[in-house]
Amino acid sequence: MSLSDITSQYLEIQEQNGVACVQFKENRLTDEDNIEQIGRELFALTDQYHCKKVILDLTDLKMLTSSVLGKMITLHRKLHRSNGKLVLCNAGDYVTEVLETSRLHDYFHVADDQSAALKLLP
Repeated sequence: MSLSDITSQYLEIQEQNGVACVQFKENRLTDEDNIEQIGRELFALTDQYHCKKVILDLTDLKMLTSSVLGKMITLHRKLHRSNGKLVLCNAGDYVTEVLETSRLHDYFHVADDQSAALKLLP
């Protein structure tokens, strides 16, 4: 199975040079049911598709809850355990503020845009 086989309700996934580039379809991630499904879809990247390099493109994301941050942390840990890497990019002002306030800006690898994110993934 390849990433092109994935049909996701909440994520747009493209593969670029062995990197899964993921963007959220919704700009507000707040509903708990959706968060659980988003988590399953994110974790499938590592668990089923064995991705080692993932870029989460946060373009247009206007709101996210601590539950979403928890899913991102779990994805980061799963990738780290398999010698993979997660890079966040295109975080707008709101998301940047949330990451800084929660002290996660230094926990995650953060790039300005997708091109810069790709450079962080050898």
